[in-house]
Amino acid sequence: MSRRIVLTGAATLVGAEVLRELLLRSDVEAIQLLMPMDQASRSRDLERLGAYLGPMPGFVTTVASDLRLPRFGMSLNAWKEFATSFDLGIHCAQRDVKDQNLELARQANRLPVENWIDLLESNPELRLHHLSTAFVGGTRRGLFTEFDLECGQGFHNAWERSMFEAEARLRDSRISGRVTVYRPSHTLGRGATGEALHFGGAYPLLGTMASASVLPGDARARIDVVPADYVAAALVALVDAAATGTFHLACGWNTSLPVPQAAAIAAKCKGRWRGARLLPRAIAWPLGVAGAPSANGGGSRRLAFTTARDLLNQGPVFDTYLADLALEPLGIGCPAPETWLEKTLRAAEAGAWTAPPKTDLEQPAAEAALPSVVAEAASIRSNPIFREKHFHRVGDVNVAYRDIGKGEPIVFLHGFAGAHAWDGVVERVAARRRALVVETLGLGDTEGPSSAEFGLPAQAAMVRGLLSALEIPAAHIVGNDTGGVIAQFFAVRWPHCVKSLVLSDCDAHGTWPPTHVASAAAVMGIPGGTLALASLMKIRAVARSRFGFGRMVHDKRLLTPDRLARYSETVAGNRERRIRLKRFFRSFDRGELATMNQLLGQLRVPALIIWGAENAYWSTSWARTLYDAIPGARRLELIPFAGISCHEERPDLFAQLLTDFLDQVESEANAG
Repeated sequence: MSRRIVLTGAATLVGAEVLRELLLRSDVEAIQLLMPMDQASRSRDLERLGAYLGPMPGFVTTVASDLRLPRFGMSLNAWKEFATSFDLGIHCAQRDVKDQNLELARQANRLPVENWIDLLESNPELRLHHLSTAFVGGTRRGLFTEFDLECGQGFHNAWERSMFEAEARLRDSRISGRVTVYRPSHTLGRGATGEALHFGGAYPLLGTMASASVLPGDARARIDVVPADYVAAALVALVDAAATGTFHLACGWNTSLPVPQAAAIAAKCKGRWRGARLLPRAIAWPLGVAGAPSANGGGSRRLAFTTARDLLNQGPVFDTYLADLALEPLGIGCPAPETWLEKTLRAAEAGAWTAPPKTDLEQPAAEAALPSVVAEAASIRSNPIFREKHFHRVGDVNVAYRDIGKGEPIVFLHGFAGAHAWDGVVERVAARRRALVVETLGLGDTEGPSSAEFGLPAQAAMVRGLLSALEIPAAHIVGNDTGGVIAQFFAVRWPHCVKSLVLSDCDAHGTWPPTHVASAAAVMGIPGGTLALASLMKIRAVARSRFGFGRMVHDKRLLTPDRLARYSETVAGNRERRIRLKRFFRSFDRGELATMNQLLGQLRVPALIIWGAENAYWSTSWARTLYDAIPGARRLELIPFAGISCHEERPDLFAQLLTDFLDQVESEANAG
């Protein structure tokens, strides 16, 4: 047994039992529990674990994290330290609600796997023990072995599909040889005592069987249930034995219970003399109108009905050959359900079948961050420092910019979201560095005569002139959207003025101008077209739609009236701005871009690519193309649950990635 362990999902049904098993071992030196970022949620989970398992010994510590975020939400330095702080990981965290919310399921069950793969790739000594589910077999009927995964099956719910995707990702990765997978069947509480940390897992299904008089199901089907303490004991024993491969932790066909027998046991624990009557699916569909009852009277009746309909019929038969072969010499066997099921369900009845508290996995990470992002934006706008704007004439252009903070200079270049989209990031970096937010000619308050050049190379020259006027010989250049393309022009023309280059969600390799920009430019070419577009953007429904600003963000609730008004004001607030906007849209030149792309192949300044994983305009494959095109590119980072304005949707993550990168670049420069 390795002595330093990281455990996720300690506050889940199985995770708590795994922690109990680990605490009983004398050879475990340290256990790190990855717990929610939110202090209240973390305290709640620790309190529940303490009440269930007793006080935690000193070698058990907690690490605040969000499993869905890159690097579990840690900084780059913290991530590097974390990767060397343990010998093996046990990943028990999962969202096991049997609904159809695939987005939530993938965030909770699929995304953490990417972080584990990253950890194992960075440290070749690490091993991962991954708790999956036997129900990755989905709709398959007949034997489902421990060697099987992809066998043409469908899936009943988002949980099954997302767990399948997570396991498939691990199997296809380069670190698959250091991953052991455990697939339990329906899991309930402790077989020995009936206790459970909470009544999640398979309890809702058994609770419906206990409460319903009629259910959709097949009387010939069998239900495979196992106690959580068996799953935990088997997992920890196989960890100790350094077992590899995939193991079904199930009771198997011969020991599993016929559905009518399980229904009778469940009904008995509820004080009912007869179990639910089972109706074939073909004639049970009218029951779906009213749904099925849950044991505690809460929850969705329709979800209870569909779960019973899907799982109380003929499905996969879980072969346990490898698990039996490995566990039998260790003296561990799966107890027959007849010996423990009634005790476990009576304990659930005594506990009123109380559902587990909602975790942070029950809401999208973007949703969890939404209130703070909106409130933060309002707070920043009220700060005079962020409202103060400077102007400096560069040639015949009067450049508008904001100058915030002191230290190493960073130039921020914006796109169609406007200069204020950088406010959340700037607030975080300005404590240690000087932030110059330059407004693009045509997309803000920068002004120029009718003879001014609006093309992107000219915009880059304008930035160069401003830096010269401010006596800044070199700076870190950061650009998003169109500002990212301007940043590329700047870097290839004046690489000696670039300390580092950070590009975010900017297309410069596909069709140019991009289709959505070309369409808008065509409309503006029609007399009165620009005014018509500006007027339409003042209609909130249009502005929020995919034809307006709706595709700029992943979560449209960020498009508050205030933010929409700011977007519209930025690009087309008055007649002068509309004229500049039209000239900007009509200035794009494909030839200039082709030359710039060729020069990117010679650019060796340190570069970082940051991309919104849900970018509706340019998928993450464009990020990879850009990363491969720049020889100096160091890292490619994806921000989950964010679109093209990822710096505005997740300023905390963007600023963290940016700061980590700049710290590294400046440290190397000082050392050299």
